[in-house]
Amino acid sequence: MVGFIDFLSILALSFGISVALFGLLLPKDWVRNLYAEKRRDRDIHSDFKARIGGLVIIPLFILGVMILMAVGWIPNDAKYWGMLVGALMVLGYGYWDEKKDLSWHIQLGVQVAIALVVVASGIGIDAIMIPFGELVSLDIWNIGVGPVMVSLPADIISILWIVGLMNVVNWLDGIDGLAGGVGVIGFGVLFVLAMTPFVGQVHIAILCALLAGLYLGFLRFNWYPSKIFLGTYGSMFLGYIMGILAIVSGGKMATASLVFAFPILDAVSVISQRLAAGQSIFQADNRHFHHKLLQLGLTQRQAVGVMYGLSLIFGMSALVLQTRGKAIVFALGAITLVGLSLGITWIVGNREAKSD
Repeated sequence: MVGFIDFLSILALSFGISVALFGLLLPKDWVRNLYAEKRRDRDIHSDFKARIGGLVIIPLFILGVMILMAVGWIPNDAKYWGMLVGALMVLGYGYWDEKKDLSWHIQLGVQVAIALVVVASGIGIDAIMIPFGELVSLDIWNIGVGPVMVSLPADIISILWIVGLMNVVNWLDGIDGLAGGVGVIGFGVLFVLAMTPFVGQVHIAILCALLAGLYLGFLRFNWYPSKIFLGTYGSMFLGYIMGILAIVSGGKMATASLVFAFPILDAVSVISQRLAAGQSIFQADNRHFHHKLLQLGLTQRQAVGVMYGLSLIFGMSALVLQTRGKAIVFALGAITLVGLSLGITWIVGNREAKSD
């Protein structure tokens, strides 16, 4: 039986190892020379930051899960091996992308391939709860493709969910401490949910404790002024694993959606603006909400604090609300985002007009 001390030990041990390894690597010359320095128009940093977040977190996560499997605290089955293979693929792609700065076509293709591996291992969304209705099965058509059984539209929705969250979190990683901190909040919310009597999924709680410790260790060096970045693999992995945890914890996608409500809604808003401007939806710019907060005059720490607060509010509401309530709160979040964005744009525009 896994008790409170065990969870605390996993959290503390993963945090300690993460901090120790990042601290050991940072002074090394080869870490600084691992990737060529990249400067992009949207970047707000002028000095070099080592992009090694995912390079440390992902291997530690894989090793940790394998140890937990060996002691019987994590199920040793195809689903979790599929999760680990997908994590390795994220690591490999992220390393490649940091070296070559790959196009969005390649990134999207790799993300779909990763999601396919996960779904083929047995991780998928079998049913969804309609906010103002009942539980709806998604396994409408089952088709055998060699040794793999494909369920439609369940598998398509699962792939879209995983790929979508990978990109949402990747886009969220724009200022120091933001993506990692929101991720830790998400792991905390899923941990509490997994430990409630009506869910009772101890192995999900264990994974959340492990991941929270690893990302907290990263935040020790990513808090403003940061010394390291997550890198492509670190941010994509955060979205990837959050998407998977939401599925394997009993389809808690509504909960994960609320924790990442503002980043998800912000991504939809930015995509709409890019399409309206005739740009690629993957065209990087400064339209994201956290950029607007900086334009308003907030410091990086203040902007991160606002985003943390929003994530906590939405995340806590996910713990006490049913599906219908979560849908209402998500809709209120959309209205809030639009209102705040318009208000900030008006304030910044007025300020610039007066300065001219």
